[in-house]
Amino acid sequence: MPKDLRTFLNILEKETPEEIVYVKREVSPKFEAPAVVAKLETMGKFPAVMFEKVKGSQYRLLMNMHASVKRMCRALEIPFENVTAAYRELEEKRVKPKRVSDGPVKEVILKGDKVDLNVLPITTLHELDAGAYVDGGLLLSRDPELGHYNLGVFRHMVQKKDQLGVQFSETAQTHYIHKKYERKNEKMEVAICIGHHPAFNIGGVANTSPGVDQYEVCGALMREPVELVKCETVDLEVPANCEVVIEGYIPPGVMEYEAPYGEYPGTYGRRRLNPIIKVTAITMRHDAIYQNGFSGHRDNLVWGMFNRLNIIYRFVKHAVPSVTDINMPLSGRCRYICYDKTKKTVEGEAKNAVFAAFAADPFLKYVIVVDDDVNIHNDVEVMHAIATRVRADEDIFIVPNAKGSPLDPTVREPAMVAKMGIDATRKPYHPEEIKVPGVDQLRIEDYLEKNVLEKVPAAPSFFTFI
Repeated sequence: MPKDLRTFLNILEKETPEEIVYVKREVSPKFEAPAVVAKLETMGKFPAVMFEKVKGSQYRLLMNMHASVKRMCRALEIPFENVTAAYRELEEKRVKPKRVSDGPVKEVILKGDKVDLNVLPITTLHELDAGAYVDGGLLLSRDPELGHYNLGVFRHMVQKKDQLGVQFSETAQTHYIHKKYERKNEKMEVAICIGHHPAFNIGGVANTSPGVDQYEVCGALMREPVELVKCETVDLEVPANCEVVIEGYIPPGVMEYEAPYGEYPGTYGRRRLNPIIKVTAITMRHDAIYQNGFSGHRDNLVWGMFNRLNIIYRFVKHAVPSVTDINMPLSGRCRYICYDKTKKTVEGEAKNAVFAAFAADPFLKYVIVVDDDVNIHNDVEVMHAIATRVRADEDIFIVPNAKGSPLDPTVREPAMVAKMGIDATRKPYHPEEIKVPGVDQLRIEDYLEKNVLEKVPAAPSFFTFI
């Protein structure tokens, strides 16, 4: 059986039932369903949440699927302890898609006057959002010159029953594909693919090079070919095992206002003129699960993290071979901050690693390089390295007026930000650090009984208060 959203839900139910919860009470897709997930966040809980009854729709709503890194590692079948290296190796094993004649996504077909986006439980997430947004789907397009398929996740405001808005990030490949159609004064055919296996979704936000068919990346992460079926009204092919597909086209030169909208930085993207999508068909399963992306929350942040780690690591490793691992912490929205771990061989390597990271990802604003004894998955340990291994006048440098994310809350128009690099590695002047001999060899069980040890509160790090 091909992998899809439902096969992964079955895995969660059998192996880790605590990772998915079901809300049987009827909820509104406007604020109420998002509030349930946001409340769980305040409690430090991040399960996938299935809303079985949604006001105004016959279809179920799934939220928060991507909010756990461990859950996504299970979907990718890679170890949590070695996520960056394991993901990198997996993504390289490209798998070409497979064409099929039919699939579950064709069980219901709405065309012409039957097209109505309001049949779907599309959510309104935040207090000042301009309306309901499709934010958990992958927009498919085809490069008119190179011919390859490209996928990307964007915000789509519901403007009419058959019309969506679209906001393209200036750094996204889809943005450049759209510009090609605009220059030709041709419509750009698109399809928004909603609800698939998490490995497919992660592959769909991968930052691929022009000419690379993104379905091959999705196939690599799924470890099997993506089954594709032809669209009804546009000349594109979509995953046959999706829950929902919205077909349409972007007419050239047509712009309408959309937003504000709560974006990934945790702030609102401003109202602006953006292209529109004329919806020509909706196809879906007869009992479709509509999947939301919960922008600005962990579901949205973790979803885009994996490929960013891969791209940055490759750039930095090429420039500085002594770098052993990198991390983009949630404290930086998995976008703005990068920790580089290195076995430094000569002074100056840390600064080269910083510049390589900035070149790899324009969203990055802060890059901190540490020694290999620092746990880069613990913000507190990185802060300790800064506190004890940094001379601010020598080891911190600022890059003014660099290209960043247009959604960055600190941005200057059009997309200019200041960036900072920190060399938090030991320097030649650094004094020897204290160490108690024999700790590595000592067995604490020889000194304390197990039942006593289990009662003692544990901190995640020496530098964390308990």
